[in-house]
Amino acid sequence: MKIFLFLGSRRGHAVLKKLIEAKAEIAGILCLVEDPHEEQFHPRVGAIAKEHAIPIFYSSDVKPSEYATVMRKINPDIAFAIGWRYLIVKEAYTIPPKGTLIIHDSLLPKYRGFAPMNWAIINGEKKAGVTLFHIAEGVDSGPIVDQLATEIDIKDTAKTLDEKIIKLYDEIIIKNLPGLESGKLKSVPQDESQATYTCKRTPEDGEINWQNTAMQIYNLIRALTHPFPGAYTTIRGKRVLVWGAELPEHADIYVGNVPGRVLGKRDGMIEVLTGNGVLRLSRLQYVDEDEKSANDISVSVKDTFGK
Repeated sequence: MKIFLFLGSRRGHAVLKKLIEAKAEIAGILCLVEDPHEEQFHPRVGAIAKEHAIPIFYSSDVKPSEYATVMRKINPDIAFAIGWRYLIVKEAYTIPPKGTLIIHDSLLPKYRGFAPMNWAIINGEKKAGVTLFHIAEGVDSGPIVDQLATEIDIKDTAKTLDEKIIKLYDEIIIKNLPGLESGKLKSVPQDESQATYTCKRTPEDGEINWQNTAMQIYNLIRALTHPFPGAYTTIRGKRVLVWGAELPEHADIYVGNVPGRVLGKRDGMIEVLTGNGVLRLSRLQYVDEDEKSANDISVSVKDTFGK
């Protein structure tokens, strides 16, 4: 079965390696070129394609209106979009006779759209997962082939949950490849009444609002930590990225409360007041400086984050 891949990000790179390990017949790749602030995977995908003599094209060179032309050249039996972010027009996705399928970072129909894994952490969800489904004209709305779920632990970060999700990507595509090839797998329509959506995130969306609760800010920080751009705030007019935080097991109750005000240091972390509760910051980074332990950051009880 000849496979065409729309590949992007860490997920696309991981699935490509898994398919090669499984000796799948990859007939062609259209590779996403990441934005400058993102981790760069397209050179790694390119190196693998070259090693295995797989025809490869790049999103910087091929417009969405030209996808169908590329796919007709490859003439695949099936296509997968992994970590892809651009519109695949119907003229292109209907070319493979066995269909074009997507793996999405949520348990559809929940969390259709952009950055669902990060949004799930931000929103305090307890469960995440992946869905393998057929592409359709609506956003992440096509019939579902399979789903796999994983728990979101209170201490999970974007990095640790990302690792869980990538393992599910590997599992779901290898698990379903034989059934897709034989045509025996049946898909199930999504329940539109249960659909929810997420918007695109930019690095500027990571600004911390200290009026929010300690839990809300903690969720934001862990959702945007490495390998993502990071949550950020200001102190004494300087921008600082917050890469790590903890919720104290026991915190004093403040009836005189200025959100963002530094309380001092405890256990090597900076304690900060929020709109409701205390948050401990563990790792920070001033712009154009190295990341540091909070214990190495100079602060005073007169300082207020967010100013």
